[in-house]
Amino acid sequence: MQSASKKQKNTVFRSESQLVRRLVGILETNATPWGRVQTLTEWDYRTGVTDVLARNRRNELIAFEAKLTDWRRACQQAYRNTTFAVRAYVVLPEAVANRVQACGELFARYGVGLCALSSRELSVLIEARPTQPLMEWLTTHAHSTFDRMFDVRTGFGGRRRARLRAA
Repeated sequence: MQSASKKQKNTVFRSESQLVRRLVGILETNATPWGRVQTLTEWDYRTGVTDVLARNRRNELIAFEAKLTDWRRACQQAYRNTTFAVRAYVVLPEAVANRVQACGELFARYGVGLCALSSRELSVLIEARPTQPLMEWLTTHAHSTFDRMFDVRTGFGGRRRARLRAA
């Protein structure tokens, strides 16, 4: 058996952008542990870019970092996202995530969750520890971005795919 640190063969997704598109598609179905969410992709917050940022009905921000194989880098990025998000997850193709799950102590140390993405579903393998964001101004900025992008009069849900820049 290969170690989780070696690059794993991924046969479902050809690119990270394809992985992100599938993640957003599944989040839009509302059949997730977070229920109905609004989503933004490539949210730029000056010191980084979050692959997918979601906001649930409880007004909690959930950040997702998607990678085909480089899960250690994704874990560091997800941890950085806890400065503004209540929860942060690494999203990997299912075959890779199942192998990486054995390294759960690193995810626990960072308080970051791990999700496995197949062509049909998203599974939480390691639950993210809820955090109190350290940068309230950045959390407020993220909520302002959602508020500008989504019309509250038309109900909850939807997504934005445009690259968004922090003000």
